[in-house]
Amino acid sequence: MIVRSLYRCIPALCLVLFLVSCEEKERKPENTLKEALEALERNDHDGYLKHVDMGDDMDAAKTAYMKDALRQHVGWRRSERAAVLSIDMIDAQMNGDSICTVYYQYSFADGTKEVGAQKMVRHGQEWKLRLRN
Repeated sequence: MIVRSLYRCIPALCLVLFLVSCEEKERKPENTLKEALEALERNDHDGYLKHVDMGDDMDAAKTAYMKDALRQHVGWRRSERAAVLSIDMIDAQMNGDSICTVYYQYSFADGTKEVGAQKMVRHGQEWKLRLRN
């Protein structure tokens, strides 16, 4: 009796496991953007660049240039704004099968908010930040 009950549950369990594994393989663009922006806030420039569509193809000189530009941008923003409290994803709009625009919001300790938009492009099963036109 217990064995029969278990056999009835196995197909449902397999379906759930399959759906969970499919969800993990297909990353959402807003998750990728959030990870990238959080890496930028931690000054983890390598972590940020791994989420950029051209980040893996850059040579050492281009990577150094990008890291310097990122340091300057974050330094400027920190001098202009209070500390970042949160980075929230607002919306994601698909512009085709492989292009998406993600809208996000920074919330700062001084009560101000900054809204932005980031184009994303799909590379296989992954989404990457599109920094070039």
